[in-house]
This record gives sequence, C-alpha cells and structure tokens, in this order.
Amino acid sequence: MPDRITLDRKEFESFLADNQTLVDNSQQLMKRIDELEKANRQLSAELQASKSKIQSIESTIVSNAREADDTIRKARETMTRIIQEADKRLSA
Repeated sequence: MPDRITLDRKEFESFLADNQTLVDNSQQLMKRIDELEKANRQLSAELQASKSKIQSIESTIVSNAREADDTIRKARETMTRIIQEADKRLSA
C-alpha cells in the first residue's frame, strides 16, 4: 500500500466546501430541533394546566348542579307541605 495519495486540488476544495455546507445545515437543524423540543415542552405544560383547569371547572359545575337539585327538591317539598296545609285549612 502506498504511503502517499494524490488529490486534485479543485475536487478537494469542492469537497471541503460541500462538507462545510453540510456541517452548517446540520448545526441549523440541531438548533431547530432544540427550539421545537423546547416549544413542545412548553405546550405540554400549558396543555396539562388547561386540563387541570377544565377538571376543576367540571367539578365545580357538578357540585353546583347537585346543590341546585337539592334546593329544588327542598323547595318542592316545602311547596307540597304548604299546599297540603292550605288544603286542610280550606277544608275545615
């Protein structure tokens, strides 16, 4: 095997220029990947916060609905008693 190799200067310079372009593009892509990963983490955190808020709101709605149902039931019971009492007084 020979200890020496020969290269065409123009081809080698073209290779170096192409290689530098590839390295630059690779660095830009890595930077863009880092930006996208950061944005993804931020969006994931925002999504989780939104889900928590929705769960809290849903819980409040369910609680308020139960309270409203109880209030309506009690009002109906009260109205029924009042009507029954009024009927007894009017019948007597």
